[in-house]
Amino acid sequence: MLRKFLLPLVLCAALESSVFATTPAVDHPGALPILLGLDKVRTELKLDSLQRAVLDSLREEYKASARKLVTPMPTTTEQRVAAEKQFVQLNERYNKRAISVLNTSQRKRLLEVEHQLLGATALYTPAVQAKLALTAKQKQQIEAVRLKGVAYVGQINQQFEEGKIGYHDRLELLRTRRLSQGSAILKLLTPEQRETFISLGGEKLAAKG
Repeated sequence: MLRKFLLPLVLCAALESSVFATTPAVDHPGALPILLGLDKVRTELKLDSLQRAVLDSLREEYKASARKLVTPMPTTTEQRVAAEKQFVQLNERYNKRAISVLNTSQRKRLLEVEHQLLGATALYTPAVQAKLALTAKQKQQIEAVRLKGVAYVGQINQQFEEGKIGYHDRLELLRTRRLSQGSAILKLLTPEQRETFISLGGEKLAAKG
């Protein structure tokens, strides 16, 4: 299933870095040039050959720019904060360029695919919060959960970099935390909001193909 690509897409594991392992509170928190490079997504969006060629070029350009942010690898807290800020800005620029390649119907379906991949963490994005008409209290509660997750990820990354846990242990801890975090924020929604949230994903992607 495509969900297996969620972690590397959203957290940019394509950079082979432990620096960026949180979901920023922005629309399109993942790297769309990477997402749009997946054959399954390209087929789902019915991209033509010209669109694929343009996106291939854009993806390589994005990856080269992203690698510069972790070369050399940030080591201090200040360096990591600065690098993550640059990473979010980089994603914003390239995501806009990737979206501009698509037509209206493709953009709509991409939003649905992205929503399915993000799962509950889509609730961090301003666009989804607006569509659900979240109250100020709900937004504060969701942000509190996100920030708690940011702190946890920082602790896990530090343990990994100090050699106290292995790579696969790190991924499993982050995956488990992500699931529990998602469950926590979904409970903050009303039944009506949960129904609306689910509908934003549109038709489910096929498990095979």
